[in-house]
Amino acid sequence: MTHNTPNNTQHTHSPLRHVLRGFVAGEARRGSHLRGDRRGASAILGTMLAFALVVSLVAMVQVSAVPAWNQQTEFEHLTAAETDFAAFDESVAKAVDGRGTRSTLDAGVDYPTRALFVSPAAGSGSLRTTDPATARISGAVATGETGTYWDGSEHAFDTQQFVYRPDYRYLQSEPSLVHEGTAQYTAYGGGEVGATQSLVDGTKVSLVFLEGDIDTATGEAATFSVVPLSAGTDYITVTDAGTPITISVPTRLSEDTWRALLADEPNVRSISYATGADYNTLTVELAPGKTYDLRLSRVGIDTPGALQEPAYIIDVEGDNAVVPPGATHRVAVEVRDAQNNPVPNAVVKASPGLTAESGRIVARDTGTISTVTDADGRATFIYTATSSVDGVVSDEFDVVVEDSAGANVDRVTFDVQLREGGVTDPLRGLVAAIGDPGFVYADVDGNGEFDGADYRVNNTGTGGDIVYDAGPDRLVVPPSTRTIVTDDDITLAGEGVSLHVDVVATGSNSRIDIDAGSGSVAAVGVSVTSVSGKDIDVTAGDEIDLSGASVTQGSNADLTIEAGGDIDLDNSGLTVTQDRNSLAVTSTNGFVSARSADISGKGDVRIDGADGVDLAGAGLSGVKDNTDLEIVSARGGANLNGVVMLGDGDIVVDAEGNVFVVGANIASAKTDVTITSDSGMVSGREAAISAEDDVVITAATRIYLPNSAIEDKDSPELNAPEVEV
Repeated sequence: MTHNTPNNTQHTHSPLRHVLRGFVAGEARRGSHLRGDRRGASAILGTMLAFALVVSLVAMVQVSAVPAWNQQTEFEHLTAAETDFAAFDESVAKAVDGRGTRSTLDAGVDYPTRALFVSPAAGSGSLRTTDPATARISGAVATGETGTYWDGSEHAFDTQQFVYRPDYRYLQSEPSLVHEGTAQYTAYGGGEVGATQSLVDGTKVSLVFLEGDIDTATGEAATFSVVPLSAGTDYITVTDAGTPITISVPTRLSEDTWRALLADEPNVRSISYATGADYNTLTVELAPGKTYDLRLSRVGIDTPGALQEPAYIIDVEGDNAVVPPGATHRVAVEVRDAQNNPVPNAVVKASPGLTAESGRIVARDTGTISTVTDADGRATFIYTATSSVDGVVSDEFDVVVEDSAGANVDRVTFDVQLREGGVTDPLRGLVAAIGDPGFVYADVDGNGEFDGADYRVNNTGTGGDIVYDAGPDRLVVPPSTRTIVTDDDITLAGEGVSLHVDVVATGSNSRIDIDAGSGSVAAVGVSVTSVSGKDIDVTAGDEIDLSGASVTQGSNADLTIEAGGDIDLDNSGLTVTQDRNSLAVTSTNGFVSARSADISGKGDVRIDGADGVDLAGAGLSGVKDNTDLEIVSARGGANLNGVVMLGDGDIVVDAEGNVFVVGANIASAKTDVTITSDSGMVSGREAAISAEDDVVITAATRIYLPNSAIEDKDSPELNAPEVEV
C-alpha cells in the first residue's frame, strides 16, 4: 500500500519532531503486513534506535543551542534596559532644571517558551540606592554676596548612587547599570562601557547629588519618580584664592575610565584616585587663576521630596544706604540651601538696630520682625529711620534665617548711614530731607522747612475719608505722619504736594487723589496703593517726581499720572493688576523719564511725553487680549535702548523725533508692532522686534537696525528712504 503526502502540507512542529514522525511513518509502511519473527524484531529495534537518536538530538539542543538562544534574549533585554537607563538620565537632567518626571525600567527578563525544550522562569532585577557617601568642594571663592558662604572653606554633601542589576543566567559577566549623579555607565566584572561624565565641561563644574530609598527586586517594569529637591537653575561664579579648587566625589567607576573621560578637559590640572571598601574617591584639582561656573543640584529618586534646609542668607539689595531722617528704606534678602539654590518658606527675622538712634525694621508683608521667604527664596524688609539725627549717624541691623527646628543658621548685616540732606540717585525708600514738626503742614514759602508763616493742616475728611488740603499753599506730609491708611477716600491737595509717607486705600469704593494744582508733586520712593478701590490719580500743573516710587492699582480701576511739566519715574514701579483698566502717564508740555522702571498693566498702557520719552532699561508689559501698549511723543523722540516691551495687543511707538532701540526687545504675542519716527530715524543695533501679525517700521530719514532680528507672520514692512537691517 502506498501513502502519498500532499504537497501543501504545513508542518508546525519542531524539526526534530518532524524527523521522528517521518521515521516512524516509514517504519509503519514497511511493517504493514505480518512477517517472520526475525523481521519483526528488526523493526522494533530500528524504532527504538531512532527514538534514542531523537532524544539524543533534543538533549544536545537543550544543552548547547537553548543556552545560546537565552543568552541572546538576555543581551536584547540588556540593550533595552540601557535605553531605559538613558531615559532615566534625561529625567535627572530635567529635575536639575526644576521639572519632576517619572522613569521606568523593565527590571526582569522574559525567556520565550520553546516546544520540547526547557526554558527558565522569568528573571528579575534589583534596583537600589546605595548608602550615602560624601562629596566635597574646597578652595572655591565666590564673587559678590555669595562669597560670605563660598569663602574657600570645604563644603561637604551627602550623595548616593542608583544601581540596577538584572538577574541574568546565561550572560557570562553580569552587568550593573550605575548612575552616580556626575557619571553613568554599565559595569561588568572586568570594566565599564558607555561611561559619560558631567562633572567638568570647560569652565563649567556641575555636581548632581542623588537621594533616595530604593531597595527592591522585581520581574516587572518598575516606575519611580525623579524630582528636584534642590534645582540648580543658576551657576555661581567661583575662583581660587591661591589654593586650587579641588572636588572629590565618591565613585565606583574605575580610575582608568575617569582619566579617559577627563583627558580632554584643559582645566583639570590633576587627578587622584583612592580606593575604599564601599566606594572609591576621585579628586579633581582645577587649574588655578581661572573663573569657573559652579552649579550644584539635588535630585530625589522615588521620594516625595522635601524642602532643603537653609544654609546661608545673602543681601540682595539695600546694604550701605544713606537714609535721611524719618525716611523709609527697603532691603531684600535671599535664602539659599547648601547647593546654592533658593529656599522658599524659610523663616527670616530682623533684629533691631544696634545704636542709640537705631531705626525700626519690619518685614514688608507682615509688619512684624518675622516673615517667610517667597517662591524665589526672597523676603523684603522696611527700615524706617529715626525722625532726627545729630550730624551723621551709622546704624546697622541683622536679618537671620532659621532652620526647621527654629535654630539660627546664618545672618546678614545691613549698614545704614543716617544724615541730613538729599540723595543724588533716588531709589525706593530714599526721600529728600524735609522739615518735620510732627504733623502735616502748609509750606507757605516753599523752602522745605516748617517756619515763618507755615501752618498745620488738619484732616478735614468726614467719616472714614482722609483729606489734607493746603489750598493755595504747598502741602507737606512729613515722615512723622507715618503711613496713611483708610477704607475710604484719600485726598492730598494744595498748590504743590510733598509726600514722604506711604499711602494705602483698602476699601472697595475708596480712591486716591493727589492733586498739586498748578504746582509740583514730589513723592520720591514712596508707595501708593489701592488694594480694592477706585482710581488712583496723581496730577500736577508743573512737574511730578515719583522716582523710586511704587504705585499699585490692585482693583478694577485706572491709574493716571498727568503733569504739565516733566514726569520722573526712574527706578519706579507702576502696576495695574485687573483686566481692562488703563495705565496712563501723560506730560502735556514736558518730558517723561522712566529709566529702569517697571510698568505693567492688563488694560491699555500709554506713556505720552510731549517733549520726549526715555525708557532706557525699562520693562513694560500689557498682558491682556486686544489692549494697546503705546509710547507717544508729539514733539520729541523716544529712547528705548535696552527696553523690554511685551504685549498681547498692538504695540505702537509714535514719535516726532528719533527712535532709538539699541538692544531692545519689543514683541506683540497676538497682533502688531508699529514703530514710527515722523521726522527722524529708527536706529539701534541688536534689537529684537517681533509680532504675531505685522511689524511695520517707518522713518522719515533712515532705518538702521544692524544685527537685529525682525520677524512677523510673513515679512516685516520697512519704510524709509534708507534702510539697513
